[in-house]
Amino acid sequence: MKNFIYIVSLIMLTGLAACSNKMETTIKQENSYLKIDQQVKNEKLAVNTEGKEKKDVIWLKEKALYQFEAVDENFEYNVFLFAEDEQSQMMEENSDKGKKGNQLFTGHYSLYLAEKDSTFAYKQLVLNDNHLLTFNSSLVQFYPVNLGKETVITVIQQEEGVLTRPSLYVINDGEINKILIDEDLETILGTEIKTINQKFIQTAHLNGENEWKFTTWGFGKESMTLFKQDETKLEGQVGKDWYNLWSEKKEHYFPFLNLELSSEVIEKAKQGIPLGSPYPIGTNISNIKKSNPHYLEEGVNGEVHFVTYPEMTYYFDGTTGIVNAVSIPGERMKTTLANVKKLFGNPKQEKNINEGKRAIYMADKYSIEVLADKMGNVTSVNLRRK
Repeated sequence: MKNFIYIVSLIMLTGLAACSNKMETTIKQENSYLKIDQQVKNEKLAVNTEGKEKKDVIWLKEKALYQFEAVDENFEYNVFLFAEDEQSQMMEENSDKGKKGNQLFTGHYSLYLAEKDSTFAYKQLVLNDNHLLTFNSSLVQFYPVNLGKETVITVIQQEEGVLTRPSLYVINDGEINKILIDEDLETILGTEIKTINQKFIQTAHLNGENEWKFTTWGFGKESMTLFKQDETKLEGQVGKDWYNLWSEKKEHYFPFLNLELSSEVIEKAKQGIPLGSPYPIGTNISNIKKSNPHYLEEGVNGEVHFVTYPEMTYYFDGTTGIVNAVSIPGERMKTTLANVKKLFGNPKQEKNINEGKRAIYMADKYSIEVLADKMGNVTSVNLRRK
């Protein structure tokens, strides 16, 4: 019996030793992989210096026309715009480049890239040295646009009239590279390119004299391209008013396609939660404004108080401030009343209004109101307490 116990114990000890060796081998392999990953990161250069002209960073900080900080996924940088042959002059009369009295700077400009807190900056080859560039000190023509962990470097040049031509760049593998852009982005209205939640950028365009276009773009780092997320065209005074509102503050943007209707809309509506909003009906408007102070407009229409954001309008009681209804702009869904009916079935009520239609669906204590134009395109989806 003692021999049997001894044999069993020996087998167990042998098994534990084998498991211990296996665990030790696994840990060594994992540590090896971590060391390789760290080695790869250490070997990755912040700035590719090979064959590039360099300038002292302190000197550039004094001499460069413009400069700002930038980032990519791994490093922080300083970016400089500098021309050896820079010339400046005051405008004597109004022209496409600016107004009388504006100061213009002209030269064969180059971009210089330096890792943050480093001694030297290195000339990049993305700007064509054969082309003269002009910058108006009264306009914003060189600036960063932050998209998550990337900084898009924006260079704007004046075109005819109010149109400008943007060139966009991003830091990749220690160098500044040009982003390939769609032909619809070859010219924009004004000099501003907006960032939305650091995920998208948005541009405004003027087609002819009476059509405004708002285009929203995403960025693909691997392909170094901008892709069109959404586009909306507005005509006449409506388009002009929206552009004025868009231009008023950098936080203002035009609503774009970022919502998809689903069967969950009804279930959320039963709880008073509107599609695409974290704030249910019953929230105090002061809390919403405190959380997001960048609303487009606040006012009173008749006896109805409202606050409008690009993505939502909140209607509230003027005395208590309690939100009792919300409205989602149709531009966020880009769908039709016919598609809504396919998803939700026939509405409880439907009638013609103002050259369009209104369909109402019930959700317990709440109602969902879908408004559509005469073409059947949804213009807004409203949630309100019955």
